Amino acid sequence: MSGGPAAEALRRSVAERVAGTPYQMVETPDGFDLRIELADARWYGLLGKAGRKRVVQHRVTLDEPRMKYVVLDDLYDVRWDAVADVQGGRVPRLVASGERRRTTGRVMFEYSFEKTIGVDAETKKPDVVVDYVFDASQGQRMIREPAKALGWSERWNTPAKVGVFFAVLAGVGLPVVVGLAIWGSVTGNIG
Repeated sequence: MSGGPAAEALRRSVAERVAGTPYQMVETPDGFDLRIELADARWYGLLGKAGRKRVVQHRVTLDEPRMKYVVLDDLYDVRWDAVADVQGGRVPRLVASGERRRTTGRVMFEYSFEKTIGVDAETKKPDVVVDYVFDASQGQRMIREPAKALGWSERWNTPAKVGVFFAVLAGVGLPVVVGLAIWGSVTGNIG
């Protein structure tokens, strides 16, 4: 566990920034997670029932001896609905669908919002059942600013390094392939 004085000072500083916000800081053996639950709702629509759960976590791993940290962004999103399909004939049939999406790595930029109106499954009254605006940089700043002030430096996480590797590979490989195609078509040496 990263529990020395520098790690504790960083945790304390981040916890102070998180106080009074919708974010939660949870200590982990390797550092801490900064978590925000954007949506957790179930509601009734026109012909059925639906739900949504969306959670974003910034997983922070601390390397206290080297005063370095890694942030892994983890975005989890689940949507589902079950409705009566009345187009199939006299007797409506139940149709259900769902989507689960999870993204991990480095979120360079995400700004999203959602507002959904429905009949709340708990209160049985019309209401705004999902309502959020999310900016990924907000949670990241709550980590980076105190870390920098305390002398920590950030390392890229493994998925980000792999992504950069393939981007560079594609950036170098594509011009080579295009160049070879042009050379082959000009000289007649294709295949």
